[in-house]
Amino acid sequence: MNDQAMNSYELIYIIQPQLDENGINSVNERMTQAIASQNGQVISTEVWGQRKLAYPIRNHFVGYYVLHNMEMPPSGVTELERILRLNEDVIRFLIFRKDEDGGEE
Repeated sequence: MNDQAMNSYELIYIIQPQLDENGINSVNERMTQAIASQNGQVISTEVWGQRKLAYPIRNHFVGYYVLHNMEMPPSGVTELERILRLNEDVIRFLIFRKDEDGGEE
């Protein structure tokens, strides 16, 4: 397996709504460091802000949404998922690989 191959991924996660701005920035910084520790890099970050959830998650009705576009070797995704699961401030997350079939040649 070639660990040097970098794939493009999107990471979307929802942070508990009761955190203040410092807490949210702290979670974002920890996620950026976790990505870097897996030989990845964050390409862009979009903070979507607080939004109503479609259904309650852990008794929360709203959450703070953040999107990271990143590049990372496939081997780092499993560890990043483990870190996200252990973070009590993150109530839900999704990592998916972007398709390379965008027509670029």
